[in-house]
Order: sequence, then structure tokens, then C-alpha cells
Amino acid sequence: MNLKVRFFLLIIGSFFIPNILIMLIVYLSFGGIDNMNNIHNQFKQYYHLYEYISTEVEEDEFIKYINTLPADMNARILNSEENNGQIIISELIEENENSKKPKITLEVLTVSFTDGSSTVLVINRPLADKYSIFRNSPFPFIFPLILFSVVTILSLIIIRSINSSLQKIEEATRKVAEGDFDFELQDKGNDSIASLSRSFNIMRLKVKDEYDRRARFFMGVSHDLKTPLTSISGYADAVLEGYAEDKETLNKYMLIIKDKSIVLKERISHLINFVKLENGDWKTSLKPVGFKSFISELSNSFAIEAGIYKFEYFSKIELSENIFVDMDRELVIRSMENLMHNAYRYSYPQSTISFIVYTEGNDSILKIINQSKGISKEDLPNIFEPFYRGTKGRNDEGFGLGLANVAAVIKSHGWKITVESELKKETTFTIKIPVKSL
Repeated sequence: MNLKVRFFLLIIGSFFIPNILIMLIVYLSFGGIDNMNNIHNQFKQYYHLYEYISTEVEEDEFIKYINTLPADMNARILNSEENNGQIIISELIEENENSKKPKITLEVLTVSFTDGSSTVLVINRPLADKYSIFRNSPFPFIFPLILFSVVTILSLIIIRSINSSLQKIEEATRKVAEGDFDFELQDKGNDSIASLSRSFNIMRLKVKDEYDRRARFFMGVSHDLKTPLTSISGYADAVLEGYAEDKETLNKYMLIIKDKSIVLKERISHLINFVKLENGDWKTSLKPVGFKSFISELSNSFAIEAGIYKFEYFSKIELSENIFVDMDRELVIRSMENLMHNAYRYSYPQSTISFIVYTEGNDSILKIINQSKGISKEDLPNIFEPFYRGTKGRNDEGFGLGLANVAAVIKSHGWKITVESELKKETTFTIKIPVKSL
């Protein structure tokens, strides 16, 4: 049930239902507006009658006035001379005893005439109607009890429903805090709590992926640092145990130890740079750079390198002179060089490498395209993960942080990078760069 509907029902239960029941009680007590108006008119007639007979009146005028009174008043004159008083009272008593209606309440009034004589007038009092049964029954007391019960039950059901949903989210949050990600929070319905549950599930999966990514990161660090350390340790042991009996062998072992130390130092340096980029700990001031001149310089250096590696190089730059991009120039150059060297490494020999830049709306699109064996669909989602080298065809001497560093730099600038690959044909790296005109 929608959360808004729950609160709406709670408001209805606590406000509208009580008012409706109160109006129902009033209606059953007085018979609605028409009956209340009728009772009010009866009271007006009685008050007018009391005022009329409070002083001496003409007998003929009084008789005429009695005939104008409402039938509900059932006005009767007790004439002592005709001796009908006893007959009238007896008839009223008999009528009350035989009637299924409530007893009629009588009012006996003395009327004085101007000639000095007097008479007795018997009338029915107001409120002696069919609704007297309800007013004199326990229903007016039962209704408030029913009202209280309905409101209480409805409120408890709604509060319990909301509380149950919140308890499930609280329990799920505790599980995530404890490192348990192998569950799914149910998200029935389309209310705000269901939307919160779906968002929680998305967060849970992302946190789980981040934990897995961190595990792969540490495993990669361990593997890539362990290899040169093992070599250094092994050759150092060989020297200490006297396997380097001559100077030439000793120098050879020492050179290997030195080379592996350099590799170890470089890998530690890559790790430090990657962590700084990934965590945003690096501090840089982004400055506006003329994008066309920057790209042209990059393209010229890539053309020279492509010639050295014996690749065909194709460049197409369609940019206006007044386009500027906020960037850390050195970081971006290193990232672009990393992408291009990646293309040199995996392209078919003497194939074509393309460097294409153009404007699309408020963005510049940069593409680096190379012809190669391509990247499988299984590897594409993880290509920017640290230490991920993909299939055996890509599992070489690389450290596995090149593309991860590229992605970190691109992300830190607020740009977007994607990769598309078709096996045994070509691979395309695309960078979407927001630009501004000055």
C-alpha cells in the first residue's frame, strides 16, 4: 500500500470517521435537518401559546386560535360543563397503553377568559416523536465505543505496517554493516518505502561490488609485488650461499637484483599514484586549456610514435579555436599516452590506428580506434578495473593499472570514458569531454 495512502487513511480514521459518526448520532437523535426544524417550529408554537394565554383572552378568539395549532400538539379543551374532561383523559390513557409509540407527555394549561370564566387546555409537549426510541436507548453510548474501536484499530494497522517496513530496512542495514550482502530486500508496491527498498538493493550491490573490487585490488597488489620480491630474495640468497663464485656471476646476480628493485619501485609508485587518484587525495588546480592546440600537439606526437612502431596513423580533428577545457594538462597527457600505448601494444602489425576528435553539442568527443583481436564481452565490463588483464591474450608483463589510472584521471575531471570492441576487428575508446567557449 502506498505510504501516502497509509497516512491518508490514518487521517481519515482519526478525523473524518469520528465526525461522520458524530453527525450520524445527531441525525438519529433528531431525525435530520427537517425533523430538527419541525421540532424547532413546535417549540415556537408552544412559546407563542404560553405567551398568548398568559393574560385573559376572548373565548371566541381562543377557540379560533386553538384550531390553528399544529396537529402534533393535539390541543383539547376540558369543558367541565359538558363533563368531557374525564372522557378525554381516559382516551389519552387508553391510547398510550395501546400504542407501540413512546408515551405522550401531556401539558395541562389553565386559560382565563375576559368574562371571568376559565377552562383547561391539554396539549402534547415537543420531542415526543419516533426518534425518542434512539435517544432513550443505549445506542448513543455504544456509538462512541464503536468510534473509538474503529479509529484505534485502523491506526494500529497502519502504524504496524509502516513500522514493519522500517524494521526490515533497519535489519538489512545492519546486515550490510556486518558485511553480509547475500540477501535481497523485498520491495513490494510502488510507495516511498518500496522505492527506498529498491534504492537500498542497488546500494547493497554496489557496496558488494566495491568489496569484491577491493579484494581483487589487494590480491593484485600481493601478486604483482610478490613476483619481483621473490626474485630479489632468491638471487640475494644465491649470493649469500656462495653460488656466485666468480665476479662475473656476482655482477650478473646483482644487476638482476637491481632491475627487480627498479620494477618493484615503479610498481609501488604506480600503486601510490592510483590510490591518490582513486581517493581524490591528489590536489590539482584545473586550468582552462585551448583544446584544439592541445589535441593537435598530442596528435603530432602520436603520429611520430606510430611511425616508429610501424603503424599507419590516421588523424581527424574538427574543433574550433575558441573551445577551452578545464584540465590538469600533465595528468591528461599521461592518460592519453597510456591509451595510445595500449593501442600500439595490442594492434595487428602495420595496421591503422585512428585518432578522431570532434564537437557534439556542448561536448567534445575523442576516439582512439585500433585494429586488433578485440576484447571479449566478458572482459569489457572490467577493463578499467585495477589488476584486471582479461584473457590470456592480454595477460602479459603489464602491471594491470594502466587503464585503471586512465579511468581515475578521466573521472576526476568529470569526463566519461567508454569502450566498444568487436572481436578480430577493432576496439574503440571514447572520451566525452564537456567544453566551454571563450
